[in-house]
Amino acid sequence: MFESKIEIESELGKGSTFYFTIKFKNRHFEDKILNNVYVETKLLDPINVLLIEDNKINQMITKKILEKHKIISKVADNGLDAIKMVKENDFKLILMDIHMPGISGIETTQLIREFDNKIPIIALTAVTIDENLDEFYKAGFNEIIPKPFKPEDFFEKISYTLKAS
Repeated sequence: MFESKIEIESELGKGSTFYFTIKFKNRHFEDKILNNVYVETKLLDPINVLLIEDNKINQMITKKILEKHKIISKVADNGLDAIKMVKENDFKLILMDIHMPGISGIETTQLIREFDNKIPIIALTAVTIDENLDEFYKAGFNEIIPKPFKPEDFFEKISYTLKAS
């Protein structure tokens, strides 16, 4: 119902956190605390995002998905342009492709982290092998979204990453 999804994060001896999302047609809700359960109903406010992607088709598709949710995005085709844009703009989030010509998304993230360790960076990658995922977090990524992604999972991870930053 409501295109919902339920998730759990659990750590032995510490407890569990349960997450769920519900899509509403009315976008004007506020966060509520109900019976010691935090329910997030506020959808993403308009934010300024940098999309770093070398594939023109992926750029167009991702940009359209972001615009549909009223997210303002600028696009960089490569890591060097992205670094320059991050230095010159006030982005609230970076969406970073991993495999790009020139310097990779991992190298680009490491270079950005040398001058900005606060901006959330999410990796967009077709690579999901567990040993590679550790490398992404060590490089400075806040989250990883595997390609191809479902829009609901995409926005859920963006929302949680922004909230945590």
